[in-house]
Amino acid sequence: MKPILTLLPLIAALLALPEMASAQFPGANRQQQQQGQQQGLDQLDVLLDTFDVFYFYADNPNLEIPFSDTTLDDFFRQYDPTRRRRLDYRQLGILGSAHEPIVFEVPERRGFDIGQHQYDLYMTNGDQLKYYRLEKPVSIFAHTIGSEQADSYTKADFSRNFANGLNYTLDYDRITQFGENTQYPNQNVRNTTFNNGLWFQHPNNRYEAFFSVAANTIQMEDNGGVWEEPALGGEFSSPSAAEVLLGDARTRHAHREVSYTHYYRFGGGQDSIKGTRRAYTIAHKARFQNSLYKYADAYNPAVDSFYNRFPAFLIDPRGARFYLRHRQYENEFKLATFKLRGEGRDEAVQQRDLLEVGAVHTLHQLVQTNGDSTLNNLFLTGRYRLNPSERLLIDLRGHLGLLANAGDYRVSGDLFFDFKKLGQLELRGVSQLYSPTLMQHRMYLSERQLYRNNFDKTLSTTLQGKYILPGVQFSAEARYHLLNNFIYFGTDGLPQQTGVPISIGQLIVEKNFNLFWNLHFDNLFALQQSSQEVLRLPTFFGKHSFYYAGKWFRVLDVKLGVDLRYNEAFRANYYNPITGQFQLQDEQTIPFYPAADAFFLMKVTRFRAFFKWENGTAAFLDDYFYQTALYPYHRAVFRIGINWRFLD
Repeated sequence: MKPILTLLPLIAALLALPEMASAQFPGANRQQQQQGQQQGLDQLDVLLDTFDVFYFYADNPNLEIPFSDTTLDDFFRQYDPTRRRRLDYRQLGILGSAHEPIVFEVPERRGFDIGQHQYDLYMTNGDQLKYYRLEKPVSIFAHTIGSEQADSYTKADFSRNFANGLNYTLDYDRITQFGENTQYPNQNVRNTTFNNGLWFQHPNNRYEAFFSVAANTIQMEDNGGVWEEPALGGEFSSPSAAEVLLGDARTRHAHREVSYTHYYRFGGGQDSIKGTRRAYTIAHKARFQNSLYKYADAYNPAVDSFYNRFPAFLIDPRGARFYLRHRQYENEFKLATFKLRGEGRDEAVQQRDLLEVGAVHTLHQLVQTNGDSTLNNLFLTGRYRLNPSERLLIDLRGHLGLLANAGDYRVSGDLFFDFKKLGQLELRGVSQLYSPTLMQHRMYLSERQLYRNNFDKTLSTTLQGKYILPGVQFSAEARYHLLNNFIYFGTDGLPQQTGVPISIGQLIVEKNFNLFWNLHFDNLFALQQSSQEVLRLPTFFGKHSFYYAGKWFRVLDVKLGVDLRYNEAFRANYYNPITGQFQLQDEQTIPFYPAADAFFLMKVTRFRAFFKWENGTAAFLDDYFYQTALYPYHRAVFRIGINWRFLD
């Protein structure tokens, strides 16, 4: 309770400051939230002015989402993908670094998996590429710059129609962190995403195809964490004066993907007597992905203290070398039937119902220095979706594994019901059985086998319910997870499996207040508890925003305020750059730290800008901000960002 008591005067002090306006509260637009969850997002990340533009994804082109919000939404100022979401992820104190959830989430699995997901939020594959139904070309450019010009984040999206039913879309992201004054030694980042997509629709609307080329590259310098912090104040207070565990370590992940998804549709259309007719589709997707995973360091016993902590990884006196190439050849076939509504020019296309069955085969080829291997995955898939009105949605999904992953399965069910003035109810249940990842099963390091395990499959069950009262901007969500045969990485950096079931209970409450004089106070607070020590979680996590929102000079929309985030002091995981995994550690208990960011946002027509003082708490507390053990955040820095949209 002591950290919470420490927090109370800080929240009270915030009430004397102006801060930014709340975005659209969860539940106000169910279709936007539903699609966002399906794509692994908590909210829409870009919102355009209303001009009859809709977007969708290649896996279901009959489910469109309109752009409708014209406000300075919550997530505009949260440029960092680990914070551009309802529930934050923790990272290594620098934009673009490895991350994992603060509030526990069960990973969604299907088939063979390498087990390197620490950079997922910075990458976009063909299934996540947005396609647009529009009349005018749309261009969106966003750029943020930190306290040094070498620290920047650039985003660009573009879409336009061409003749003969062809549409082109582009998605580009670049994170660059090369600054010297606000970063710790050997901590540079360069992450790049470059996706191109073509959408073709035949004039008779019977055939449509999607062709995408996706390139994602992660380049990191890994310092293994800080073992001696810089002095606070004085000549040696710069982060560059810190002592780190690894002085010359680098990671590179490169993913290249080509995919082609096409549909042939028959039936459908309108009947003057019966209304909308049932449609049927035959779908096929072919996908090729070539991934490269590399890690290397040059061991220097006079500098590197990483190997003193983890001697199992020092199997070559020259340092560690990890190399893996993974190629995937995938074919998926689906048969579906559905009825549509909203096929008008100015309406988002929606499905009243959907029944879909299919099969997906994936050939995996692994290339390593100690030999190659091949395995086949075959999964049967199915989905039933019923959405007869805006008040009811039922969505059931499942897959069953054959061949190399025989017995693996996943079934999930979602229910949404709108009780109008009485609120909205969301229920979800998931059960899945999945095989260990490659990184949990075995690892070759410097051409030698570091470990090999024969773990059992993990069985996970999740039940959750959420009740929303949009009228009073309140929601309460309860989650329960049960994990059997949970696999984790221990304090020695090596994978282990526990045969003891682990249960995790969670409660997430949101309440937003519209105060006087255009003042707003938005709050999210999460409680969670794990039954076993091998899964270490902070008991509570909270984030709050206190802000002023208004219009100046009749043309300038502004928001001015403070964001606050914090979690319980706990023995957080450590990130091991060699395995690319978050593991247990007993060296550091990260302190309770109320991290506050002051910001100012403005919008004029289609131009937006923000000015942000990040981790301003550091100017008042003689302590470092940690979310991951041994990886402190930078001290207080200033960041500027712009977002410009062009329609023509």
